[in-house]
Amino acid sequence: MFSSKTSRYFGLLILVMLGLRFGYKYYRSQQKPTSQIMMENVTARQQALVEAIRANEDAQRANGATVIVADSAGAAAAAADTVTQAR
Repeated sequence: MFSSKTSRYFGLLILVMLGLRFGYKYYRSQQKPTSQIMMENVTARQQALVEAIRANEDAQRANGATVIVADSAGAAAAAADTVTQAR
């Protein structure tokens, strides 16, 4: 039905397609998942934000201001003193 030349071309085409398929599968297996990349970006941004907040607090302390952290035990006492003084 086909000539021998055509059969060779089809065979070569099949080999090229298989090579591309396995090459692409290998390439995709070496890439990080999108969710992992997003988590790394979020973690890096969070770390940068924490460092910026700490630097800001250190700068306020250097200027003589009293820095009150919202989750510290002293924050509740300082807030109560402020309310008492406001009355």
